[in-house]
Amino acid sequence: MVDKLADHLAYPPRGMELERAAAYVGLGRTKFLELVELGRMPKPVDLEGSPRWDRFDLDRAFDDLKERRNDPVQRSREELRARQREQQQEPPR
Repeated sequence: MVDKLADHLAYPPRGMELERAAAYVGLGRTKFLELVELGRMPKPVDLEGSPRWDRFDLDRAFDDLKERRNDPVQRSREELRARQREQQQEPPR
């Protein structure tokens, strides 16, 4: 028997609300939103004030994350950018 989602669909919908989009890629809401902010996960599509994440965009972003994991040069660049962002956010001492 095929496992079904709460809405009894055997497949995820194309447009997903925040919680479902985060769960779709195996993340909690906070980490998912952090990756959206960093540009590693897509921004939502605004459907008249109701943000939805496109399942196909999520799939592409997840594939990109896998590729970055295997590319040490890209990983180093991303780590450097993350440190620079953190330094910009820190208050001057």
